[in-house]
Amino acid sequence: MFDRVNDLSDSLTGGSESEEVDPGELPGLLGDDEEPVYALANGGSIEHTRDGRTTTVEPSGDENAYVVVTDERILYVLGDQPDEAEIEIAMGEFTASHVKKGLLSSKLLVKTYDEEVLFAPDEGDLEATEAYIDTVGTCWADMETALRGARTAISEFEEACASGKTGQNRFLDAKSNLSKARRCSSREDEAPEGKMRARVEAAQTEIEHRYVEAWLDRTAECREALDAAVEEGRYDDACEVYVEATTAAENARDALEKVDDAPEGATDRLDDLESAIRAAGESFLDAADAECESALTAEEPEVAVESWEEAFDRYRAAVDAGWNGHAPVDSAAIEFQLTWVTSSLLDALGSQASMLEAEAEDCADDDRAQEYYDEAIDYVERAAEFAGEHPEHDPAEFESEADRIEDAKLERSAWEFGNV
Repeated sequence: MFDRVNDLSDSLTGGSESEEVDPGELPGLLGDDEEPVYALANGGSIEHTRDGRTTTVEPSGDENAYVVVTDERILYVLGDQPDEAEIEIAMGEFTASHVKKGLLSSKLLVKTYDEEVLFAPDEGDLEATEAYIDTVGTCWADMETALRGARTAISEFEEACASGKTGQNRFLDAKSNLSKARRCSSREDEAPEGKMRARVEAAQTEIEHRYVEAWLDRTAECREALDAAVEEGRYDDACEVYVEATTAAENARDALEKVDDAPEGATDRLDDLESAIRAAGESFLDAADAECESALTAEEPEVAVESWEEAFDRYRAAVDAGWNGHAPVDSAAIEFQLTWVTSSLLDALGSQASMLEAEAEDCADDDRAQEYYDEAIDYVERAAEFAGEHPEHDPAEFESEADRIEDAKLERSAWEFGNV
């Protein structure tokens, strides 16, 4: 593979100012921008241990075995297979290296978490090679550890965001790990800072994209849940999800402003989601206003009660959910509207109960009269429930009214059977 590894090693480490490495000597072995730095050779073998099992790798015939150390990897190459590495260790997987000195020869030991390679060179600068591997390999390994930490943190953030929790601290942890990784690239002069920084910047772009997309996905999920809840008449759920959707959209907007590189189309997607959520909120409140109009113009008390109840359910759900100024009414205005709707509903329930009680008193059919009384009591008891949900009203007065009508019913019943 090489005529003399010493010549190659001198040129790699700057020992020979007149000689340069000919890329043709390493056909297909290195990446486009991968730089060879040191080389070692022997006429023997490579000892490789993985998961506790050791094997010996040897070239055929009179070929040599080589170690080629680049700014990215440690390559173990057989002379009869110069286009491919028999064993490859990425610098980011490096955990330790040292020179094992013996009476007859010294060996280079390189370790990762699950393997180790032992090489006894006949040519090349063993001490300088090991020092470079230890120095630069540690920088790469520490950087990769930090990048793994950043990706773990952003994964945990994505899980928290999808479940309705902010997980903001996990995103901050991801950013902190990116900073650690960036510092590793400039820690040692021998480390390929530009190449390592490029790896960090790529990870940063990935993490920032995932951060923004997590909030966008959460916003979209809430919007779909909002539509389903409204359609199914689950107003409490609808309002809770609406508030959650607006909060998620605000966080997504904040995320877009924080990151250096947003995903393509993210701003347009958020604009569309915000418009859809705003429209859903306006539609929800418009429907409540329409029910109020229907109640005010209803000719039948029973119809008015139904409309007031529908409006009450919508406004109460909005207040309970903490509707906070979105689309486009604030919580104080909704609370005021709920107070008015509650009073109107109680009046309508009372009117309906009074009408039914009058019907009972005028009814000649005793059985039908009893039904009128029961219906009147039901309306008054409903009024007591609504009054109990709003502080401006006292349910006790409606409970007393229900007792009074019950007494009237019993009196009519006693009169019917000749007990009075």
